This record gives sequence, structure tokens and C-alpha cells, in this order.
Amino acid sequence: MALAPLLILAVLVICFIVAFAIGSNDETMSPAVGARVFTINLAILVGGIINIIGAISLGGGVSEKVGSDLVSGLTLTTSMVFAVLLSMAIWLLAASATKGLPISTTQCIVGSVLGVAIGAPVFGIVGWGISTVSWSVVFEIFVGWIISPIIGFIIAGAVFALVRRIQKRAKGLTARERQEKIAGYGLAIFLVVTGLSRGGNDVANAVAPLVTLEDFQGTISFLGITVNAIMIPLLVGGVGMAFGLAIVGRKVIKTLATEVVTLTPTSALSASISVSLVMFVGTFLGLPLSGTHVLVAALIAVGWVSHEPVKKKQVRDILYSWIATVPISAILAVIVLYFTQMIL
Repeated sequence: MALAPLLILAVLVICFIVAFAIGSNDETMSPAVGARVFTINLAILVGGIINIIGAISLGGGVSEKVGSDLVSGLTLTTSMVFAVLLSMAIWLLAASATKGLPISTTQCIVGSVLGVAIGAPVFGIVGWGISTVSWSVVFEIFVGWIISPIIGFIIAGAVFALVRRIQKRAKGLTARERQEKIAGYGLAIFLVVTGLSRGGNDVANAVAPLVTLEDFQGTISFLGITVNAIMIPLLVGGVGMAFGLAIVGRKVIKTLATEVVTLTPTSALSASISVSLVMFVGTFLGLPLSGTHVLVAALIAVGWVSHEPVKKKQVRDILYSWIATVPISAILAVIVLYFTQMIL
């Protein structure tokens, strides 16, 4: 059933707000800032542009995995879509604006969708309940959350161990400085790749509920150009993430740039290679991985290899926030669903 134009606009506005919240929690460029390859303003500018491009070009496949696939192909009601989006925005903005914790947006969307799907019968929404959740998809997503940071840790540690062996062969301070300078250029390239895949992976968390709506299926024509209708929310989501990164995101970038482990261009590059490989493959396969999980694991790995002290309190706070995100998102979604049911 198609929505009224004003309701479509309202859904897109909420999509923008959620994407803004996701962008405010985007830590992709933090290795470059920590290694002093980018200033924080340059990181935000590059990150915003890459988010938009990645959202438009790579965002479609992951959207379906955390949208319709998660609930056995069923179509979320309008009130359920609003509840999912608003609950995500509340938790992401709360985490970003208060402590600058890098929350997993993928965990937010999964928790919110599970919350409305399981809680819907309480509010008289028929055809829903715990039996409608595709637990095989949930298991697939959870396994991805566990395995991807482990793989990220291994890759980052292996790459940086190889880099350290090469560095030991360098003679003199000038040679090592040259290596770090080259690593800085490589870091910028890999962060662009990572930003593209993160843009595609993260925008799905803002637009996934919209994938199930009739209004964003099929194609539309504009100025003689025919495109898939899903491109509209993908573009809105990409722009929203760019604005969120610019306005709120610098606090989260600073957290991972300076408060987990001390970085050099070579260690930051090693972590970024790991994140870019894991996230690009995951996005290509349509798997909703958490780039936050992979990046933190990669940073810990390079700190371990270089014997740099990892700031355990900050890592512990991040881990606690990850554990809490799915249940908090689910509970928030049920609460918001109560109010959206009354309004809509």
C-alpha cells in the first residue's frame, strides 16, 4: 500500500535524522587523524563526500539484509518504520553527543527491528511476533559481528608485523621518516576505500525499513532519467551522514584517534588495510558488518604488535556500549512504537 505524499516526506525526514545520527558516530577517518595525516577538518570533509558516494553506489544490498530478510520478508507497518528509525536516532545521538562512544549502527538497526517485530502484537498489530523473526538471518548477522573483528585483528596484526620487519631494515632516521611519509599516502588511499564501503554499509541502517515500502520499490523517472526508487532514500541517507559527521562526529573521531592507542602512519595504515578489506568484502556480499567492531579490533592489534599501551578503560567502555546496544535499541523501539501507534 502506497503512502500519502506528506507521509513519504515525513519518512524521508526521519531517514535523514537517523542518517545524521549515524554520521555523528562515524569513526572511519580517525586513524588518519590519530596518525596526523589528516587534520580533523580535512577528515570530516573527505569523509562526508565519500559517505555520499558510497551510500549511492553500494548501499542497496545490505539494506535488504537488515530490512525485509530479518523479518521473513514481511512488510513493516508505517508506525513500525517510524519506531525503528526514531529509536536508532535517539540511541546513536545520545552515545555520540555525551561520551563520543563509537556505537555500532548495525547493532542499532538489528535491535530496533527485532524490538518492533516481537513487540508489535502488544499494541494490536496482527501478523507479527517472535515467530516472524528469521532467526537464521539473525544468527548470520551475529556470527558476522563476532568473526569480523577477529579477522580484522589478525589481518591488522599480520600487516603491521610485516611493516615492522621492513622498518628494521631501514638504515638511518631519514629512511624511516620516508617510510612513514609513504605510509601516510597509502593511509589516505585506503581510507577512501574504507569510507566507500562504510558509506554503503552504514546507510543501510538508515534506509533498511524503507526498502519494504511500496513507494521505494521499482523505478522512478526524473528529468528524463530513470533510476531505482531506492536511490531516493539512499541519497537522503548519504547526505544525512555527511552532515552528522560534520556537525557532531568530530568527538567520536577524537575518541578513537587519541584514546585507544597511540598511532603512527604505518600503524594506522595497517589497521586501515584490515578494515578496508573486511568491510569491502562484507558490503560486496551484502553482509551487515560493524565497521566499528573491526576498526577497534584492528587498533588493538597494532598496539599489541608495537607494544604500545592500549587504554583499557576506553576499550572497556566501548565494549560495554556494544553489549548494551541491541537490547537498548529493542527496548527504545518498543517504547517509540507505542507513541507512533497513537499518532499514526
